[in-house]
Amino acid sequence: MIRKTLLEPLTLGPCHLSEGWKYTPQKILSIKGTYFCIQAENEGMAAKLGIMCSDSNSKWEMISDSKLHLQSKLSHGSDVCLDVDDNNIIVTNACKCLSRDRTCDPSSQWFKLIDSGRRSICTTSSSSSSMQNSSDLLWKQLTSI
Repeated sequence: MIRKTLLEPLTLGPCHLSEGWKYTPQKILSIKGTYFCIQAENEGMAAKLGIMCSDSNSKWEMISDSKLHLQSKLSHGSDVCLDVDDNNIIVTNACKCLSRDRTCDPSSQWFKLIDSGRRSICTTSSSSSSMQNSSDLLWKQLTSI
Protein backbone atom coordinates (compact mmCIF):
# COMPACT_ATOMS: atom_id res chain seq x y z
CA MET A 1 0.00 0.00 0.00
CA ILE A 2 1.45 3.33 -1.05
CA ARG A 3 0.94 6.78 0.46
CA LYS A 4 1.96 9.74 -1.69
CA THR A 5 0.61 12.52 0.52
CA LEU A 6 -1.92 12.71 3.32
CA LEU A 7 -4.46 14.25 0.97
CA GLU A 8 -4.17 11.66 -1.81
CA PRO A 9 -5.83 8.25 -1.49
CA LEU A 10 -3.87 5.16 -0.55
CA THR A 11 -3.08 3.02 -3.56
CA LEU A 12 -2.01 -0.53 -4.12
CA GLY A 13 1.47 -0.79 -5.56
CA PRO A 14 4.65 -2.87 -5.57
CA CYS A 15 5.93 -4.11 -2.24
CA HIS A 16 9.29 -2.41 -2.69
CA LEU A 17 7.56 1.00 -2.81
CA SER A 18 5.36 0.39 0.22
CA GLU A 19 6.07 1.79 3.65
CA GLY A 20 6.19 -0.63 6.55
CA TRP A 21 2.95 -1.15 8.46
CA LYS A 22 2.29 -2.34 11.98
CA TYR A 23 -0.70 -4.52 12.98
CA THR A 24 -1.24 -4.22 16.73
CA PRO A 25 -2.95 -6.62 19.14
CA GLN A 26 -5.76 -4.00 19.20
CA LYS A 27 -6.18 -4.69 15.44
CA ILE A 28 -4.99 -1.25 14.33
CA LEU A 29 -3.06 -0.95 11.06
CA SER A 30 -0.63 1.94 11.22
CA ILE A 31 2.31 3.16 9.20
CA LYS A 32 5.41 2.09 11.06
CA GLY A 33 7.14 4.93 12.86
CA THR A 34 4.12 7.29 12.60
CA TYR A 35 0.83 7.90 14.37
CA PHE A 36 -1.13 7.37 11.14
CA CYS A 37 -3.59 4.48 10.99
CA ILE A 38 -5.87 3.35 8.18
CA GLN A 39 -9.53 4.20 8.70
CA ALA A 40 -12.83 3.39 7.02
CA GLU A 41 -14.92 6.50 6.40
CA ASN A 42 -17.97 5.21 4.49
CA GLU A 43 -18.87 2.35 2.19
CA GLY A 44 -17.70 3.00 -1.35
CA MET A 45 -15.22 5.67 -0.32
CA ALA A 46 -11.44 5.66 -0.22
CA ALA A 47 -9.85 4.43 3.01
CA LYS A 48 -8.02 7.26 4.72
CA LEU A 49 -5.22 7.87 7.15
CA GLY A 50 -5.99 9.39 10.52
CA ILE A 51 -4.42 9.85 13.94
CA MET A 52 -7.48 9.14 16.11
CA CYS A 53 -7.08 5.37 16.07
CA SER A 54 -9.27 4.21 18.95
CA ASP A 55 -12.66 4.20 17.17
CA SER A 56 -14.15 1.09 15.60
CA ASN A 57 -13.45 2.39 12.07
CA SER A 58 -9.72 2.12 12.82
CA LYS A 59 -9.80 -1.52 13.89
CA TRP A 60 -9.33 -4.19 11.20
CA GLU A 61 -10.32 -7.78 11.85
CA MET A 62 -8.96 -10.59 9.67
CA ILE A 63 -12.18 -12.42 8.79
CA SER A 64 -13.50 -15.27 6.62
CA ASP A 65 -12.15 -18.79 6.57
CA SER A 66 -9.09 -17.59 4.67
CA LYS A 67 -8.38 -14.63 7.01
CA LEU A 68 -7.72 -12.60 3.86
CA HIS A 69 -10.57 -10.08 4.29
CA LEU A 70 -9.81 -7.06 6.49
CA GLN A 71 -13.07 -5.84 8.03
CA SER A 72 -13.84 -2.68 9.99
CA LYS A 73 -17.01 -1.28 11.57
CA LEU A 74 -18.28 2.15 10.53
CA SER A 75 -19.54 4.62 13.14
CA HIS A 76 -23.19 3.81 12.33
CA GLY A 77 -22.53 0.08 12.82
CA SER A 78 -22.24 -1.43 9.35
CA ASP A 79 -19.24 -3.57 8.40
CA VAL A 80 -16.95 -2.87 5.45
CA CYS A 81 -13.90 -4.57 4.03
CA LEU A 82 -10.81 -3.13 2.41
CA ASP A 83 -11.10 -3.36 -1.36
CA VAL A 84 -9.22 -2.16 -4.43
CA ASP A 85 -11.01 -0.26 -7.17
CA ASP A 86 -10.20 -0.26 -10.90
CA ASN A 87 -7.64 2.54 -10.39
CA ASN A 88 -5.78 0.63 -7.63
CA ILE A 89 -7.19 2.96 -4.96
CA ILE A 90 -7.82 1.38 -1.56
CA VAL A 91 -11.52 1.74 -0.79
CA THR A 92 -14.00 0.23 1.65
CA ASN A 93 -16.97 -1.76 0.41
CA ALA A 94 -19.43 -4.31 1.72
CA CYS A 95 -17.56 -7.54 2.34
CA LYS A 96 -17.92 -9.96 -0.57
CA CYS A 97 -18.17 -13.71 -0.74
CA LEU A 98 -18.29 -14.56 2.95
CA SER A 99 -20.64 -17.43 2.21
CA ARG A 100 -19.68 -20.48 0.18
CA ASP A 101 -21.04 -19.06 -3.08
CA ARG A 102 -18.71 -20.47 -5.74
CA THR A 103 -19.86 -17.90 -8.32
CA CYS A 104 -18.63 -14.97 -6.23
CA ASP A 105 -15.16 -13.44 -6.84
CA PRO A 106 -13.67 -11.95 -3.65
CA SER A 107 -10.17 -11.37 -5.04
CA SER A 108 -10.28 -7.55 -4.94
CA GLN A 109 -10.78 -7.86 -1.16
CA TRP A 110 -8.07 -10.42 -0.48
CA PHE A 111 -5.11 -8.94 1.36
CA LYS A 112 -2.32 -10.58 3.23
CA LEU A 113 -0.14 -8.77 5.69
CA ILE A 114 3.33 -10.13 5.21
CA ASP A 115 6.10 -10.01 7.76
CA SER A 116 8.90 -8.37 5.85
CA GLY A 117 11.48 -7.41 8.41
CA ARG A 118 12.74 -5.54 5.32
CA ARG A 119 15.14 -8.45 4.87
CA SER A 120 13.13 -9.80 1.98
CA ILE A 121 10.42 -7.47 0.79
CA CYS A 122 7.80 -10.02 -0.30
CA THR A 123 8.17 -13.02 1.97
CA THR A 124 4.98 -14.58 3.28
CA SER A 125 3.93 -16.01 6.60
CA SER A 126 1.00 -18.33 7.06
CA SER A 127 0.26 -17.47 10.67
CA SER A 128 -2.13 -14.58 11.22
CA SER A 129 -1.46 -14.61 14.97
CA SER A 130 2.22 -13.82 14.38
CA MET A 131 1.12 -10.78 12.36
CA GLN A 132 -0.39 -9.17 15.45
CA ASN A 133 3.02 -8.92 17.08
CA SER A 134 5.00 -8.01 14.00
CA SER A 135 6.57 -4.59 13.84
CA ASP A 136 7.22 -4.40 10.11
CA LEU A 137 4.53 -5.47 7.69
CA LEU A 138 3.84 -4.92 4.03
CA TRP A 139 0.64 -5.38 2.06
CA LYS A 140 0.16 -7.80 -0.73
CA GLN A 141 -3.11 -8.12 -2.57
CA LEU A 142 -3.82 -11.70 -3.53
CA THR A 143 -5.52 -12.33 -6.81
CA SER A 144 -5.84 -16.05 -6.25
CA ILE A 145 -5.08 -18.65 -3.63
